[in-house]
Amino acid sequence: MAEQPQPTQLWQTVPPVEFTPKLSDNTQVQALLINARQGIGFAIAAGQVSHGIHSRATHLLLDFTAQGCAVRYQIDGQWEQLPPLDRESGDAMLYALKQLTLLNPADRRSAQAGSVKVKLAKAKFNLTLQSQGVPTGERVLLKIDSENVPFERLGDLGMRDKMIETFKQTIDGEGNIVLITAPTTEGLTTTWNVAIQAADRLVRDFQSFEPKGSPEPEIININPNFYGGDTGLTLADSVRKAILKEPDVFMFPTLPDPEIMGTVLKQVSTHEKQAILRMNAGGAIEGVARLMAQYPEQKSAIASTLGCVLGQRLVRRLCDNCKLGFQPPPQLLQQLGIPPGRVTMMYQPFVPPPIEQQVDEQGRPAPITPCHVCQGRGYMGRTAIFELLTPGEKFRDAMQKTQDMGQLTAIARSEGFRPVQTEAVLTVARGLTSLDELKRAFSR
Repeated sequence: MAEQPQPTQLWQTVPPVEFTPKLSDNTQVQALLINARQGIGFAIAAGQVSHGIHSRATHLLLDFTAQGCAVRYQIDGQWEQLPPLDRESGDAMLYALKQLTLLNPADRRSAQAGSVKVKLAKAKFNLTLQSQGVPTGERVLLKIDSENVPFERLGDLGMRDKMIETFKQTIDGEGNIVLITAPTTEGLTTTWNVAIQAADRLVRDFQSFEPKGSPEPEIININPNFYGGDTGLTLADSVRKAILKEPDVFMFPTLPDPEIMGTVLKQVSTHEKQAILRMNAGGAIEGVARLMAQYPEQKSAIASTLGCVLGQRLVRRLCDNCKLGFQPPPQLLQQLGIPPGRVTMMYQPFVPPPIEQQVDEQGRPAPITPCHVCQGRGYMGRTAIFELLTPGEKFRDAMQKTQDMGQLTAIARSEGFRPVQTEAVLTVARGLTSLDELKRAFSR
C-alpha cells in the first residue's frame, strides 16, 4: 500500500526568512549559519517565523510539553491558536532558533534571552527570543519588531489634529516637563518615538539617557548618552557630563532616581530647559499620581513645571474593506453623549453567519469567502486613542495634595480635560473602530 502523503505544515506554505546572527565578525556569522543550516530545524524556524510575519503577528508563543509544541500568534493585540507542531519538529526548530540568537540550545530550564536579525524580501526585522523552563516543559516567546516603523506622524497613530496642535506647542516649549505614558504592551515605545520625531529637533539640542544594554531606536538629531555596561558611567555621571554641554532637552526613557530628577528639575526651572519622561501607566491621571509618588521631595517643582501628560490606549482598527455601516438609533447616540444628527453612520466588523446558514437562494451550500485584506478577522491593525492632560492651576495645586484618581480626574475635567473614554467615542464616530471593540479594550 502506498504511503499517505504528509499534510503540508504552515511553515512550508511561505517563503522562508533570512537570518543574520548578531556577531561583529562576518566570518563567524557565516560559520554559524552553515552550522545551523545542517540541522533539520533551520528550515522549520525560517518558515515558522516567515508565516508569523505574513500573518501580521507581533509575537509567537511556543509552549513545549511532552505531547508537542502549541503555537499561538498575537495579531492586533489578540492571541490566536494555530495548529501545533509535533514535539520532534518543535524541538528541532527551537534548537536552530537558540543557535541563531546566540543562546545555549541544550539548556531547556534556565531563563535565556537573545536576538537575531531577520529579512523577508526587502523588509527587515529584529527577532527577540525569550525562553524559560516551566513545570510542563518550556515556554518560548518570539517578538518580531520591524526596523521600518510604519508610523511617521502622530496623526498616523490616531491622534486628532487639534490635539496634535496642543501637544506640539508644549513639546516645542521650554521650562516644562512632558510625560508620555501608556499601559504595558500598549505601544508606549512607538508613541514615544513618534512624539519625539514630532518635536522641533533642528534648533534645539536633545540629549537622551539610555542604558548601554538596551539602547533606544536612533532618531535624527537625538544625541544618546549611554551608561552602565562597559561605559564605566552611571546615569548620574552621564547627566552631569551632558549638563556641561548646556543642552535644551533632557530625555529619560527610564525614570531617573530622585537625586538626578532634582538636578534636572533645577535645569528646567532655573535655565528654561525641558525634560521629556516616559512611564508605563494606565492613563494620564495615573501617570501624574505615580510621578508624584516617585518623587515626593520634588512635588512642588514637578507641579509648577508639568507642561502636559499624554496617555493612550490601543484598540483594533476596523478593516476598511469589509466593515459594515449602520444608522445608530437615537438611544445609542444619547448613551454615547453624541448630539442628534452629529453622526449619521457607525460601523461594525463583518461577522459571517454560521456555516450552515451560508447558502444560496436554492438552499445549496455557498461558503462566504473571508475578506482577503484582514483574513476574515474584521479588524486590520490597531489605532491609538489619546488623552492629553494640560494642567490648570487647580490641578497643579491638587496633584501636590492627593493621589486620589477620582478627585484628580474630576478637577482635570473641570479644567477641560477629556479622558480617554470620551476620546474613544470620537474614534467610533470617526468610523475607526467599533463599540464592541471599545467594550473589550476597556473591560481589561
